[in-house]
Amino acid sequence: MSSCSREQDHIRVPNDEARVNGYLSEIFCSIQGEGLFVGKKMIFLRTAGCTTCCSYCDTGYSQKQTPQCVIFAREKRAVPNPIGVDEVVREVFDIARDSAPVRTVSITGGEPLEQSRFVASAAAVLKQSCMEVYLETNGIEVDGLAKVLPFVDVISMDIKLPSAIGCSRWSEHREFLRQATQAGGDKTVFAKVVIGDHTPASEVEMAVDLISGVGRNIPLVLQPESKVFSGRNTSTNNKNALKHLLVECQKLALERLSDVRVIPQWHKIMGVM
Repeated sequence: MSSCSREQDHIRVPNDEARVNGYLSEIFCSIQGEGLFVGKKMIFLRTAGCTTCCSYCDTGYSQKQTPQCVIFAREKRAVPNPIGVDEVVREVFDIARDSAPVRTVSITGGEPLEQSRFVASAAAVLKQSCMEVYLETNGIEVDGLAKVLPFVDVISMDIKLPSAIGCSRWSEHREFLRQATQAGGDKTVFAKVVIGDHTPASEVEMAVDLISGVGRNIPLVLQPESKVFSGRNTSTNNKNALKHLLVECQKLALERLSDVRVIPQWHKIMGVM
């Protein structure tokens, strides 16, 4: 890629990148509701398709690849899938101009790294145009990470607990985190664990051990499951159990990690996308 250009109107997508197609669920501008950068204004590219199927998934509509991508711009409209990188870039720049100032694009899902070539191509062009690229991932697709790593600035890596996905992915998580944190440059990498009122504390402890084994200074976000934490149909006992578990897990984690934060999904609390 050539040097960074601030003239987005003059960005040209190289032919080899423009021909790469992928499936998106939606494109929109909002605030980041999770993790270390909560509250930051971003444009979101939500990929379509995810094979992990977490029990607490709040974007079930993005688990499957669908015929259309919904774009929330001046007008809500739909475009056909698969969508080319050149079209994605145009849509991002249009929203960026209409929503200025905004300089960060979050590539989320679904699971972005299940379409790693498409995501890498889009991220490369966005990075060239001086957009900050923020990747939200389940932390399992190690091979996909290698393709995308040169073009991302922030990696928000989930650690999927066995109780949430029905199987253990510790080895993939460990290698993913190792590669992400050893990539060099000025990348910010942090881990996130979603905790419900029935999450086994022993699984959280295993996640903490995994993270500390890679690096004690890797930040960890403990995110309460929203349907329990702020759900209208959740009993007071369940909410209190979750709050107690969060406090205990943070205490446990701080014995091994230097930065552990409890951060709920603020976009859910605020009622925004």
